[in-house]
Amino acid sequence: MRKLAVGLGVLAAGLAIAAIALGGRPGRSGAARPPGAAADTGQRLTREQVVAALGRATDSQPADFSGDDLSGLDLSGLDFKEANLSHARLVGTRFVHAKMFGVTLSGAVAQGADFSSAVLDVSVMRGTDLSHATLREASLYAAIMIGANLTDADLTKARVIAALNNATLVRAKLEGVNFGADPGNQPMGLMFTNLSDADLSGADLSGANLRKASLVRANLTGATLAGADVSYADFDQAIVARVSGKGTVVGLSTALHVPTTW
Repeated sequence: MRKLAVGLGVLAAGLAIAAIALGGRPGRSGAARPPGAAADTGQRLTREQVVAALGRATDSQPADFSGDDLSGLDLSGLDFKEANLSHARLVGTRFVHAKMFGVTLSGAVAQGADFSSAVLDVSVMRGTDLSHATLREASLYAAIMIGANLTDADLTKARVIAALNNATLVRAKLEGVNFGADPGNQPMGLMFTNLSDADLSGADLSGANLRKASLVRANLTGATLAGADVSYADFDQAIVARVSGKGTVVGLSTALHVPTTW
């Protein structure tokens, strides 16, 4: 029974991500906040106010921090399940080991925020500013990060199955990051990391798992790929100028559309 429950949970997550990709989120009403909660006017909140709002949240009405300023707060370990943090200011905020399943961070400014070991599965981060943020060993399964800014971000050893189309990962630390498809845990069919049109120039992908990732039209200029696994990855029209570590790349013989300039 436990295995069935886990399987159903993963299936529900897959259905949720499909719905989000079409422009909505199941189970979210978008209704007004609970009485006493901060209005959507960009108010500066304290940790106590954040904890109180999370305590009032329900499955049908998750906590809503959209537009609020939570910068510099230590919110490590808190459960933000499906909270709305869109367009919030999260500069330097600590979310270490936070449970952030299904949260919305679209348009949020999270420069220098720390999401180390946080669970951000099924999160929506369209256009989120994560420059200089730390996401070491974070989990980002079925996340939507289209157009996100991860310039100089640290995702060392993070687990990422995400839509990163048009994302900016300039000089990002991606050592040991796991972008690889996991066919053993995808009941709705194979999901893979989409880095199409992403800017990975100067990024460090040493030892990264890029198995079956889409790098179509990605810019890898000056990136480091030493020891990376690119088995079955798609490099169609990718820019690979001055890529270092080419000689130690794993699975290149099975990669698709490898540029002749490799």
